[in-house]
Amino acid sequence: MKTTKKNKTNKLLSKNIIRNGKRVRLERLIFDLSKTRDDQRNKIKQQADKLKSRNQQLRNGAKKQIHSEAQIQIRMKEISEQREELLHVTRVGKLAEFVSSLAHEISQPLTAILSYAQAAQRMLAGRDPELEKILSYIIHDDQRAAEVIQRLRSLLKKSTPEMKPLDVNNLINETVMLIATDATVRNDTLKIELEDNLPLIRGDRIQLQQVVLNLISNSFDALEGSQGIREILIRTKRLDNDRIMVEVKDSGCGIPPQNISKLFTHFFTSKPDGLGMGLSISRSIIEAHGGRLDVNNNPGSGATFYFTIPVNKKDV
Repeated sequence: MKTTKKNKTNKLLSKNIIRNGKRVRLERLIFDLSKTRDDQRNKIKQQADKLKSRNQQLRNGAKKQIHSEAQIQIRMKEISEQREELLHVTRVGKLAEFVSSLAHEISQPLTAILSYAQAAQRMLAGRDPELEKILSYIIHDDQRAAEVIQRLRSLLKKSTPEMKPLDVNNLINETVMLIATDATVRNDTLKIELEDNLPLIRGDRIQLQQVVLNLISNSFDALEGSQGIREILIRTKRLDNDRIMVEVKDSGCGIPPQNISKLFTHFFTSKPDGLGMGLSISRSIIEAHGGRLDVNNNPGSGATFYFTIPVNKKDV
């Protein structure tokens, strides 16, 4: 009887051991499968990340390629524009040489006209007052024309800057005389308001005349097509103890707001045949003289270019 119970107990234990062994194997199998699944997920995630990274690299590479091609196109356009500007500068240089030679040729007949008029004036002295008056006009205009040509040749002459004490009002008057005929042809009015008793400045007369001429020339262009008052006002005034201000104000079309910040950069121009160097060179000249060149639109119409120039302390 005892033996039978013992056998039953052993059988139960054996079944439990087998059952537990199967459970352990099953649990191990489940664990292995779960681990395999996690490994596969990790591998898939890693591969997906690599593909995503590679895809981003390809996109970035494509963007860089597009950007590089765009930059190349922009640079090629800039080079083409600079080549055209260089050719234009060369043509302007040749024209300057031609004008200088022409001025030299014109000065000779002007000298002869002056000599003949002065000889006639001496011969007819006291005979006919009206004729003497006409001869004096001829002599005066001849001398003025010769002076204009001399100043024109000075402007075109290549020379190193010559810094000297200057009367800014005299410089303005001389410059206006150079361009007065052009203003008459254009039907524009040139006005000047010069403050009295200004102290001397120190600078290169030719370079400063070049700046004033360029500002007046820009004002001429701004008045093209204007239906209202065609007027340019050139004004000087003492800004403070250390600076004098020169203003060139026109009643033209004004400057588009988006262009004001670009006006003084190299090769920027709003003119179809413009070089885009005048204002840039003018600002460089004024800054080399210790001043500042800038521009503002007028409240009504037109624009005002203005520059400051230091007072020559040595001559005050």
